[in-house]
Amino acid sequence: MHARSLRGALSALAALSILALQPIAAVAQTGYAAVWRPGTGTQWWRSGMTVDEFKAQDQTYFNQGLRIQSLAIRGGRFAAVWRPGDGAQWWRSGMTIDEFKAQDQTYFNQGMRLTAIEIDNGRFAAVWRPGSGAQWWRSGMTVDEFKAQDQTYFNQGLRLTAIEIDNGRFAAVWRPGSGAQWWRSGMTGAELEAQDQTYFSQGLRLTAMAIENDRYTAVWQPGSGTQWFSHARCLVDFKTEDTAYFNRGLRLAFIKLQGRAVGAYRYPWKSGESHTVGQGNNNAAGSHNGSQSFAFDFTMPSGTQLRAARAGTVEWLQQNQTTSYDPTKPTTASNTPFPNGSLQNWGNAVRLRHVGGFTSWYFHLQTNGVLVRVGDTVQRGQPIATSGNTGRTSGPHLHFQVQADSTDWGQSVAISFGDCQVPTTGTSATSNNANANFP
Repeated sequence: MHARSLRGALSALAALSILALQPIAAVAQTGYAAVWRPGTGTQWWRSGMTVDEFKAQDQTYFNQGLRIQSLAIRGGRFAAVWRPGDGAQWWRSGMTIDEFKAQDQTYFNQGMRLTAIEIDNGRFAAVWRPGSGAQWWRSGMTVDEFKAQDQTYFNQGLRLTAIEIDNGRFAAVWRPGSGAQWWRSGMTGAELEAQDQTYFSQGLRLTAMAIENDRYTAVWQPGSGTQWFSHARCLVDFKTEDTAYFNRGLRLAFIKLQGRAVGAYRYPWKSGESHTVGQGNNNAAGSHNGSQSFAFDFTMPSGTQLRAARAGTVEWLQQNQTTSYDPTKPTTASNTPFPNGSLQNWGNAVRLRHVGGFTSWYFHLQTNGVLVRVGDTVQRGQPIATSGNTGRTSGPHLHFQVQADSTDWGQSVAISFGDCQVPTTGTSATSNNANANFP
């Protein structure tokens, strides 16, 4: 379902980790924003493509019966989503506004309509597919001009199908439609999330989005069923989310690129503290392989305050275990293995459930060191437990991993922390896990 180019990008990301025992440097990345809605069948997406790579990839998929579902461009690099379709499709990029105007008129006369529009460095890119009926587009509008224009078209039975912002100026496409429509601009990520929750409850769904200077403009129209969306995601987390949602019968409705990327998780301890990665991902010589391929062990003294790596709900915990087993030492009466499959191997533990169905797991906690109760809603950065050395462990540490929509111990998934960090064995990880309530 995913691109070979993306897997290559992930390998490159892993290679950016600094040498053992050195702090992890921040990794500047393009951020991903996207919406997933119910769907079936094939889906492919690619990112980081030059225009020539995009041209070749689109031709390949076109010949396979796929058409461009969504297009995004940032800094001359293309990202796109392809889904099953038939009939004609044309796209052009690098156009001046006059070239775009002329090209659209030609395609309109041939029975084609705009399905996507992008502006990158003042140049227009667009996709046209077969359609009929009215179509209007405008560009270079201030927010007040856009507001007035949209009201006029709304009253004429037209609705927004695409929106873009370039240097504070709005461009948009309107096509025939009916029913409610709301749009908001200048939102922070938190404001976007809150506004979407309100509109979702009213039976509206996200249908278009534009991002400039980390501010969001979004359009909502009537819809039903499941919807998940993410913004400012690192590549690692975006790929993980798309895989999980695809497996649940969702498909990408659109994809956008932005200049800011943040890991979906923060290191699960107090901001400013540093701890060494005792074991990172895909450790063939250790235990982090198979279902634990994307788990982390963080070495830390017993009694270290642990914090929620992401906001969520406490779904399960155990906190009264006093025993441990060190597999690196001889078996004795006081160092006896726990039965295979026993929860005692985890020691004291907490499981949190997050938006989108992901769960984070915290193992080997201190006896009676859990600070929350099942059913509690916790903020990212809120203290939830103290670390310990219970269960199957060779020394005080925290075992942390994330799974996709699971309530039983199972397959871990790839994630990043903070500024898109994927720490490797031996590195020192410094947390920025704080908020206004828990600095």
